[in-house]
Amino acid sequence: MKSSAVPAACRPRLGTSLLATIIAAAASINSVSAQNFAGLGNLTDYLFVFTDGKTDANWQGATKGFIGDVAVSSTAKLRTSGSVPYSGKITTNAPTLGAWGGIVSSNSGQASASTGSGNNSLISGLRSDLTNAFSNINSLATTSGFANRSAASLNGLNFQNGTADTIVVNINQGFSVSSKINITGDANDTFIFRWDDDLNLTNGYNGQVKFQSGGGFVPLGGLTASNFIHVAGDINASGGGSNPSSPYPQGPREDNGTGALINGGSDFKGGGFFTGYWLTTGDPTKNFETSSLSNGIFVGGWYSSTTKFSMTSGTSGVHVVPEPSLPILGLLGTAVLLFRRRRI
Repeated sequence: MKSSAVPAACRPRLGTSLLATIIAAAASINSVSAQNFAGLGNLTDYLFVFTDGKTDANWQGATKGFIGDVAVSSTAKLRTSGSVPYSGKITTNAPTLGAWGGIVSSNSGQASASTGSGNNSLISGLRSDLTNAFSNINSLATTSGFANRSAASLNGLNFQNGTADTIVVNINQGFSVSSKINITGDANDTFIFRWDDDLNLTNGYNGQVKFQSGGGFVPLGGLTASNFIHVAGDINASGGGSNPSSPYPQGPREDNGTGALINGGSDFKGGGFFTGYWLTTGDPTKNFETSSLSNGIFVGGWYSSTTKFSMTSGTSGVHVVPEPSLPILGLLGTAVLLFRRRRI
């Protein structure tokens, strides 16, 4: 959703150069765009957001590693074991990180923490963002031809046509995925996938989504993981298979998975690939608990109100931020051109 208000950075300021003003305006507009990306608020600033976890919140090794900020509620019952290579900042409104503090201390120089009641508003805001995102996504009209699909039937989907498309897909069958689902589109397309086996969103997202043996959604053309948004109940994963081909992120690497590996990290070796931004509730028929994840690979982000989760052996992740829109890049280019002309 685009704001109709003119960002403060766009208003002329005395003594400010044309270049600085336009760049500041572009940065402000991009911030607004990212914060409201498909109605996700500030969720996409994070690799993981857990707004409950009161029954269990287990984040353990062995793992290839994780890169990206994490936010977790004080209600979460935190535990860990083994080695967890991690780069990022963990934020909670609890007095301490408890067991997860060891994840930070064992990754000196690349991990940090923010704790305490001073984070109450941040956690509360993220909880609201998640609740609102579920509501907004549930209210969207399904795109014609996509009301009753299996995951496998989406392989080969191509919306690369030079226009910004929003495609809303109801997936109600074929939740166990062990193959690559290739989807092509433009950089400004948005694909929203609602996983619910009874197609009744009012009683929760039913059915377990499981990626395994290298299966996952693969963005092609101008797409990245940030073009995919999923809502689901329970998720699961297991290992095997191979990674999607580069430029798909190959490990817990900097720069959206394309740069250097984090310290202690290593590249993925197959698994179940959760591509995009995954918003989950846990199983609505089992106290909103999530199945234990083995070799689940998150490429994008996972934002969940689940009461229980366990990221076990092989589970890893890399945060992918929303791509800046083409108009923003164009505005920056115009700024540089005008600045150069003024200096001639």
